[in-house]
Amino acid sequence: MLAEAKSMFCDLNFNIKNTLSKLFGLLIVLALLGASPVSARDFTIVASPQEPFKFRSDGEYMGIDVEVIQEVMKRLGVSYTIKLIKSDARIQEEAKKGKVDMLLLYSKKESRMAFLTYPEQSYVDISWNFFIRAEDEGKISYDTLDDLRAYTIGITKDVSYTTEFMEAGLKFETAPRNDLQIGKLLANRFDLVPLNTISTLYEQKNAGNLDKIAYLPKPLKTKPYYNVFVKASDFPGIAAMPAKYDQIIQELKSDGTIKAIFSKYLGDK
Repeated sequence: MLAEAKSMFCDLNFNIKNTLSKLFGLLIVLALLGASPVSARDFTIVASPQEPFKFRSDGEYMGIDVEVIQEVMKRLGVSYTIKLIKSDARIQEEAKKGKVDMLLLYSKKESRMAFLTYPEQSYVDISWNFFIRAEDEGKISYDTLDDLRAYTIGITKDVSYTTEFMEAGLKFETAPRNDLQIGKLLANRFDLVPLNTISTLYEQKNAGNLDKIAYLPKPLKTKPYYNVFVKASDFPGIAAMPAKYDQIIQELKSDGTIKAIFSKYLGDK
């Protein structure tokens, strides 16, 4: 009986050692391949809802950025989750605290670079035009900011406008969120408001308001926007992700994936 017990113990001890040896070997192989064990959590991506870039419909996340990120994460082999938060101020606070890993669609701003890592690649340039009421088309013109001194202009808290615009001595009315601005414009709370041109036209088409609004042809600004990585994130391997991200975005541009995604939401314009 004692001999049988000793034999079972030896077999168990051998199996444990064999299993540990195999696991150790697997970890060495992963290290040599530049891989890492599966993360204990999903990569967390946060954005403010903004059609047609990122939004939720019938319980599904949709939009240009959502589909681009889906392709990027698939090629990276990273499991991820997306959260939409309306307050941009809250999103940035979450990033500063390291509670999220990536933010979608941000322009470069010096103050943000302290807590965000910008990749090299951008796949979208966003223009901001001044929106007006349809009945004011032809009455309000904009060539220089001095042309707007007679009007009240709507702006949104924590949105990055141009320094020249903010310091031009114009009359502003501030709102906490962009999605309130067209309603305030149509309610005659102010005369014009600078907004993301593509998003606003898309949203107001769905709202049935396209015949009630117009926009001035000269944009206030046009600049590239980026999906940015959070410096305070503790996600395994995040330091190497921006370079890999850039490579994948270049591939998606070259193989026509990004163009097809834009066409799906905006047509071929």
